[in-house]
Amino acid sequence: MPVTKTRSVPPSLVDPYLKTERAKEHLETLRNELGAFDKSKPYSFTFEEDVKNSRYRIKFELKDIPFQVPLIAGDLFYCLRSALDQMVFSLAKLTTRDPHGTQFPILDVFNKDSIRRFKQQTCGVPADARQIIESLQPYHGPNTAAVKSRLLWRLNAICNIDKHRRIPASGIAMDFNFPNAPASLRGLVEFEQDNVVSVPLRFKSQMAFDPEVVFQVLFGDMNAGVEITFEGIERIYNFVANRVIPKFTGFFK
Repeated sequence: MPVTKTRSVPPSLVDPYLKTERAKEHLETLRNELGAFDKSKPYSFTFEEDVKNSRYRIKFELKDIPFQVPLIAGDLFYCLRSALDQMVFSLAKLTTRDPHGTQFPILDVFNKDSIRRFKQQTCGVPADARQIIESLQPYHGPNTAAVKSRLLWRLNAICNIDKHRRIPASGIAMDFNFPNAPASLRGLVEFEQDNVVSVPLRFKSQMAFDPEVVFQVLFGDMNAGVEITFEGIERIYNFVANRVIPKFTGFFK
């Protein structure tokens, strides 16, 4: 159903809103795919007796993330990034017949180069709208960590990872516990590398073979300083679709 029939949208903003609607469809599809992956219990356990060191090890292994999961996420991110860019183009058209080189700037440093890029990318955008865009720039964060926590910075970073480096599935964050383990084991469980835990070998017979496993698929790239969960993607979507773009609807009335 066209977005113009589901909400009141100025004609000039139909394209950006269609992009956010498409992003929402991707978000729900991604939610369902991740839910199905979780329900399939895609993990297994192997056990090893280390007699030499008197340890009993349990290794957790997880299946590969289904290929469609990062592909859907990448499409979702691009819909949101495109919605922002198309909105700036529409803003520029208010004063310029045929804008060129416009996009929604997302800048992490404030210097002469970023000032030049901001002016170039928002050429033709009304001054009041430029002020709003400027107020949303990640470089307003007081330090590097704060800049990289900004949702627009994360959106832009993951789009660049997907475009230039690889499909943005970073890995899996995994946690597990042993609900039926005896109290005498407290403090004796060691978490080793590669999803391995170990206990003293004498407790082998008391270990439950059905530990509780919780995992989350991570998107982004740790080396690029951005890793987010599905909940993080949801926050980005809500921020762009429900907070950023609506700030500019008044310019088209």
